[in-house]
Amino acid sequence: MLTALRLVNFKSFRDATLHLGPLALLMGTNASGKSNLRDAFRFLHGISRGYTVAEILGEKWIEGGVLQWKGIRGGTREATFMQAPSLRLEAEFSLEEGGRDRNARYQIEVDLAQGNGPPRVLAERLMVGGHGAYVFDTDPQDYPTDRPDRHHLSARVRQRARGLNPALSFLSQQPLLSQVHEHPKVQPQIRELVRASLQAFSGMRFLDLAPDAMTRPSVPGQTVLGDRGENLSSVLQALCEDPARKRALARWLQELTPMDACDFDFEPDAAGRILVTLVESNSQRTTANSASEGTLRFLAMIAALLGPETASFYFFEELENGIHPTRLDLLVQLIEERVARDRIQLVASTHSPHLLGFLSPKAREGASLTYRLPGRAETRIQRIMAIPQVQQVLDRQNLTQLHASGWLEDAMVFLQPEEAE
Repeated sequence: MLTALRLVNFKSFRDATLHLGPLALLMGTNASGKSNLRDAFRFLHGISRGYTVAEILGEKWIEGGVLQWKGIRGGTREATFMQAPSLRLEAEFSLEEGGRDRNARYQIEVDLAQGNGPPRVLAERLMVGGHGAYVFDTDPQDYPTDRPDRHHLSARVRQRARGLNPALSFLSQQPLLSQVHEHPKVQPQIRELVRASLQAFSGMRFLDLAPDAMTRPSVPGQTVLGDRGENLSSVLQALCEDPARKRALARWLQELTPMDACDFDFEPDAAGRILVTLVESNSQRTTANSASEGTLRFLAMIAALLGPETASFYFFEELENGIHPTRLDLLVQLIEERVARDRIQLVASTHSPHLLGFLSPKAREGASLTYRLPGRAETRIQRIMAIPQVQQVLDRQNLTQLHASGWLEDAMVFLQPEEAE
């Protein structure tokens, strides 16, 4: 599980740290930086997939003209704060080694000041508790800037890294973390630690659900929900094969909507594709094509969290979209139960004051505000419960009222008046 993410010169962040728990809710006005945090998590995810820095920031195409990776919004030109020459990400997380959880930290600095050339890794290090100072550690001097072939993908650099043979060489344009775990000449223990670290980033899913994708028929056996909600019907079909999960699905749906849904039908079409039909106790049948957007979004969230192939990390854009305010408590309840029962982490952005009011005291600890001070370009992050005297204020008003009134942003300005002038 990730416990913290520091962003230095990454997009709108000059230097900010997001503290994470099992559930992390991001609130803030439009253009305050919430989506840029999503981009930072996707950068880490791209590392785990073995992409080069250029592919992470840009796009990754495979044979047949298939787009495998969409890249980071804005590409290399908008990847850094105020056109800084480099960016740095630092992730703190826990990993399992020999049945024990260990604290780990991964840092990567990327150089984008290459003119028309490709971006490259400037420095990189991995630290794991119980294994000395570093599992590996590189220095900017290990990446010479006077090599004529430095812009070529085939250019290699020597790594001066603890735990790695100095004679080994690695691609300068691909994160070392995604190269070491498969290198046959690296010590097996180092490879295992790196592999475990990659797993902290590889199990990430980024859901931005869309009605046109959720209502698209799918083939039975496709049990991974797409980022936009693709394969919803086949994932629900697989979920319903477990009687307990099917009962839970019906119960959540009955509480969310006026529907008395008691069953789910998956009749195939002529091509063998299925589209879920909701069956009520009075025999009323509603296909996904006729279901409301809120019902579809809720079904997709249940499919993601309860389905047969769940991820270890989810990022939801605007969690409340399509859900009636009086039903948001059910969504929060489902999420809190799921992250408490299993090793699942969920980060979500929201504009809804109502949603915040349904958070349990424990979940409030993971709520953070993204904001910008007047006249300042950089995005800052403030954990809500770390605002001075916030608990005394919450004793008189609830979090919904504070968010709706703009008190949170006003408090940030008031606490730093010299920077707001």
